[in-house]
Amino acid sequence: MTIEYIPEPQTRGGTEEFGLTWQGITLPREILDRHGARILDPWSGPLDQGERRPDSTVYRSNVLLVPGQALISDESVGWIDGALSELGLRLSPVSVERARGRDYGSENVWMPAVLEIDGSRQDVDVDAWRALRALRRALSREPDDRAGRAELAMISLDHLFVGSATSGIGSLDLGGEPATSGHAMTDQPGTRSRPEYGRMPVTVVAGPPPRRPLEDLGGPRITVVTLDTGVAKHHPWFRPVTDHDAFLSVDPDGQRQIEDTHPAYADRDIARLVGYEDLGLPANPLLGMLNTHAGHGLMLAGLVAQIAPDARVLMYKVMHSDGIVPGEALHAALDRLLWRLDHGEPVDVLCCAFGGFSEAGDAAMQALFDKVNQLRARGVIVVNAAGNYATTRPFYLAALSETAVSGPPLAPMIGVAAKNPDGTIAIFSNEHPAVRWRAPGAMVVSTFPPQFQGAQNAALTTGERASLDVDAVGPFCAWSGTSFAAPIVAGCIAAELTRTIGQVGVDPVERARSVVDMMINDKLVRPEVVPI
Repeated sequence: MTIEYIPEPQTRGGTEEFGLTWQGITLPREILDRHGARILDPWSGPLDQGERRPDSTVYRSNVLLVPGQALISDESVGWIDGALSELGLRLSPVSVERARGRDYGSENVWMPAVLEIDGSRQDVDVDAWRALRALRRALSREPDDRAGRAELAMISLDHLFVGSATSGIGSLDLGGEPATSGHAMTDQPGTRSRPEYGRMPVTVVAGPPPRRPLEDLGGPRITVVTLDTGVAKHHPWFRPVTDHDAFLSVDPDGQRQIEDTHPAYADRDIARLVGYEDLGLPANPLLGMLNTHAGHGLMLAGLVAQIAPDARVLMYKVMHSDGIVPGEALHAALDRLLWRLDHGEPVDVLCCAFGGFSEAGDAAMQALFDKVNQLRARGVIVVNAAGNYATTRPFYLAALSETAVSGPPLAPMIGVAAKNPDGTIAIFSNEHPAVRWRAPGAMVVSTFPPQFQGAQNAALTTGERASLDVDAVGPFCAWSGTSFAAPIVAGCIAAELTRTIGQVGVDPVERARSVVDMMINDKLVRPEVVPI
């Protein structure tokens, strides 16, 4: 197994730009409805004179992300409501009150604010994109020295991100090539059933890799944080998350903070993130078919365990089993990591096996980039999946990995593409100038929740004797996607950082940069293997 670093960014012809602005947005209607979301169509919306036509993106239709510092100001909330009045909208008072229950420090914290109909207006289109345009138009008429202008300018859409596994959403159906689309099971309506790159049960005869006791390491374990579908109980490789020094661990208090950011959608709740467990919720309970990203988080944890067993994985549940990551949940998780670091809790590597497209390039993701950079300033190495849409269109956060940031040095940020077993680039993998790392990501084998039995849960089995049922996965499976290339790189980084545990007084940013530089200088990174 090798990991490659590409020293020179990819280039194209002198006039050709990377990416097609329409490419990659293919979420089915039932997913959009479940999350109260819309797809922004670049060609269907109105424009003002001189306004740039947006690119396609996915966003919560009735929610804006607003800096908490603006929501605690009566003046700013009044200004927002005044600007939205032309559309018949206002901020939900409940959202404002919930936001005011938070303790805000000096750094920006983005909170979800629900849009609701103002007064008795009729036939109001509650659309966050139209609301955001109205706010920007109103702000352009304000003086530059207006109080609170900086926070008001940072209001953004609540983007939905998607997991980067080749199942249902999160990948592009290239249409016809036998190893590029679909997977070996029936998930969401309309998906295909072909065996090559999809989730497939396998048998692993080996046990978990040996792990040294904590007292033998000479210091605290390296912590790899994954933001994913949550943990699963009763896997033979992992002790309970409540055990002392368990490889796979959780943060219940932080998880409750993520849950608390979730606003209501009109008079009913949309899909909620509850608890830290991956419940493996089926797409259709009566049929028992597994959802597209059920078990995704445990796959990541198992890959890190195979490479860096002396480390530990701390997982936050931000991804639904259908693969959707709400923007407000992502912000809340990053806020919690900053809190942990400021209170002496270790965070060494952050692995994000998801991403998304934006309507305005890097600018639309600036708030998220700023938050990640606060982690990098504290020494956290950030590893991002490149995405599975077979496109060069910027996929965030990976597309920001090589973006220069002024000020003091930051820990590295890495974008990872996927390779096939023979070393070629997987045909589903995105490419981009900022994606400079490639790791195995096609049919990699890792841990899977053994209790996820798919159709068997719906009592559709005829007995004990059966053919291989690809939605009745056991403790292990093979799966594909840049989702799994990213934790392989994160695991290799954790293994190298483990060698530095005994060092005292080393600046965490310098340690992070030196470890990644060492991996780059090796050209091909090979986890240590001892032949037998």
